[in-house]
Amino acid sequence: MTAARPRVGLIVEQLDQVGGLRLASARHIRLMAGHVDVIPIAVNESKRESDWPGAVEEIDYFGHRGYRIRAADLRSDALSGGHSHLRMYASSRAIARIAAREHLDALHVFGAFEQRALVGAYAAVQSQLPLILSFRGIDLDAWVFGPYLSHLQAAAGAARVCVCMNESSKRLLEGLLRPTGPVFVSHNFVDPADFANASPVTLPPLAKQVIGCVGEFRRILGFDFLLRAFDEIASRRDVSLLLAGPHRAIEAHYYATLLDSLKNANRIIRTGSVAHEQVLAYMQACDVLAFPSFSDGSPNKILEAMAAGRAIVAANVGGIPEMIRDGIDGILVEPTDHAALVQAIESLLDDPARRLQLGDSARERVLREFNEERSRRDCLAYYRAAGLAT
Repeated sequence: MTAARPRVGLIVEQLDQVGGLRLASARHIRLMAGHVDVIPIAVNESKRESDWPGAVEEIDYFGHRGYRIRAADLRSDALSGGHSHLRMYASSRAIARIAAREHLDALHVFGAFEQRALVGAYAAVQSQLPLILSFRGIDLDAWVFGPYLSHLQAAAGAARVCVCMNESSKRLLEGLLRPTGPVFVSHNFVDPADFANASPVTLPPLAKQVIGCVGEFRRILGFDFLLRAFDEIASRRDVSLLLAGPHRAIEAHYYATLLDSLKNANRIIRTGSVAHEQVLAYMQACDVLAFPSFSDGSPNKILEAMAAGRAIVAANVGGIPEMIRDGIDGILVEPTDHAALVQAIESLLDDPARRLQLGDSARERVLREFNEERSRRDCLAYYRAAGLAT
């Protein structure tokens, strides 16, 4: 008789968000198919006060059954200083109800942002289930300076296993949060098959060469540095900037103003959101790809740029130097060093042979080191450490 697969509730912020976390959660479910039954559980804030006890609905998530929890704050609680406390408690109770209904063997917080880490930890303790706590990006950088440090510390202490995306994050996790269980490093991966059905991309003929950046554009990913570097470069050579991806709504006004202030704004190509299968096609339409992030974990966009075989200039932060070897697979610069960013991009625009060499090396490395099989082994290792028979 074949043993049943472990059943794990994957706690995420929402199931329709834009960006790398949505992609990563869908990939994780696919990656574990055949080993672990992953049930996605989204924890959302509702604006309807009647949802204060936590409303639960069953949903479809990329062909998988999942749940959405909507819990609300009461206006009276907000006025008395109790904002979000009851909502967090209601969300935790709802997760525990789902865990019982689905006969879950563990809970996995996928991205320890805002209150999610403590909400998941509370539900795991109440349900007497092991907790896997995954840090996915800036939740170990910028977020530890916010109001949720104590939440992260409590959740790390309750977790059977913690997971982060690079060695730098592991040092921070072990040194600042002091988890009681082991800490695993698990990088993202790229699957070229995801882009096999892409259509060719033709860009407007604005300039001789194209600098590109693909992703969700926001301050933490160094968008300011990229725009100012491009404006300087474009003042002395025939070059365009391709921006393929959306702006984060909360920062849209800031960047609309910044874009309008650029002297060479007319040479910027903005696509808005693009279908994920088209990402490599847009990257391959560029001569150089630039990612001057201020903070980053194990960014999908870097792995995809490597798979596209293009020369990359990226920031020497987070997990990026574990992905790109400086001078071998791309060029790394300090994230706020404007002059270094300009110099690195221009050096590659002037040297097509080096662009080809770096792009070929990056593609070979990403296919060898950051593939689906390696990522699956990493995930199975930390699930087993949490006590799941995978």
